[in-house]
Amino acid sequence: MDSPAVRYCTNDSCFRRIPVLLLLLIPFFSVGQEPEVYQDKIYADNIRTVQLYVDPLMLTDPIIPLRSTTQLRLAFDDLEGGKKNYYYTIIQCNYDWTASVLSPFDYLDGFQEQDIPDYEFSFNTSQEYTHYSLLFPNRYITITKSGNYIIKVYLDSDPEQVVLTKRFIVFDGLAQIYSEIRPAEDVALSRSYQQVNFTISYRGLPVSNPLAELKVALMQNFRWDNMITDVTPQFMKPEMLEYYYTTKTSFPAGKEFRYFDMRTTRYQTDRVRALSEKDHSFLFTLFNDDIRNNQPYLYRQDVNGKFIPGTLDYFNQEAQSEYAWVTFTLPVDYPLKGGKVFLFGQFTGWQLLPLYEMHYNSDASAYKTTLYLKEGYYEYIYRFVSSDADAPAELIEGNDYEAENTYQILVYFRPFGARYDQVIAYKATDNFNR
Repeated sequence: MDSPAVRYCTNDSCFRRIPVLLLLLIPFFSVGQEPEVYQDKIYADNIRTVQLYVDPLMLTDPIIPLRSTTQLRLAFDDLEGGKKNYYYTIIQCNYDWTASVLSPFDYLDGFQEQDIPDYEFSFNTSQEYTHYSLLFPNRYITITKSGNYIIKVYLDSDPEQVVLTKRFIVFDGLAQIYSEIRPAEDVALSRSYQQVNFTISYRGLPVSNPLAELKVALMQNFRWDNMITDVTPQFMKPEMLEYYYTTKTSFPAGKEFRYFDMRTTRYQTDRVRALSEKDHSFLFTLFNDDIRNNQPYLYRQDVNGKFIPGTLDYFNQEAQSEYAWVTFTLPVDYPLKGGKVFLFGQFTGWQLLPLYEMHYNSDASAYKTTLYLKEGYYEYIYRFVSSDADAPAELIEGNDYEAENTYQILVYFRPFGARYDQVIAYKATDNFNR
């Protein structure tokens, strides 16, 4: 049976409007089911090198102000090549990243679905792929409310054929945030943790119950894995909340991220020990890493775990960058007891995925793995995930309060009776700017 949706086409793209009646009926079919918590996720193995940033600044986080001309760029590669019909939609989410009860007509101006018309075939590369790119909001889809959002990409206008989802945030500057980053006040954590102290001023907003209507989310380097949400203010003043001197707003400081540069296949670049070619594929072998847990702190300017795909060999960064095999090695005399070792960074989606697990090689007395990555500059750390509660999570990297990190503070507001969470303030600050 044909879909009841009505389809529209222009010279550039095709769209689909969903009848209001069908949208109103959707919630009744999911009664009794646990609401889905959205996250950054890649559903298809052929989808690689996914990025979402404020255009044209590749190292920015996907946070934009409401009612502005600022756009986000979504970019990804399909390693199966050829031309596919990818579509996208935007879903508004609550504070906890479950879908809000609002209809798309409430938070979008324009169409609820649109195709991705911009693509480019790779050339002069051993790996064929198609690079897709999208700028949004655009003339077809405009966001009318602040909040948490998901962009969902799928095949052939079929929302069941999802290939990726990415989180982004739209904020409205209705409140002010004043912040400082400092070593943790707790003596036991003062050498290894950093504490976020901040004040929220909501002057002029109709807030009747601040503890119930205002919430905050704290992030370190825009990581989702250690985001802090369960925070209450220490002091309440007229139209002001103060969050000071609490272990609940403290993060492990970590150390500066490791890195490697594989922006060329013509010679060995920084931290590349060997470069070879086999069966029409390039192989990068990185210099061995080491355990830094007990090493003195050493500052190095980094980009807080992000990655920048690109090549030094050609002009077209998106379609002429090569894919290659990259081998990581972490020498350890014996396997680490009671846990697993993972590569971790923006290029892993800030997630501990099986694809990025290191495996112990007894012949080499080291943890090793080989990944298929696009040319570029990458930063990463090693994460030890233990099944033993007594084993420290920072077993490999360690923490130092002097490490440079960027912290993001988000303030959410849901007045009594409202149906969604507004993002009324956002601030990013680092611990060197205090």
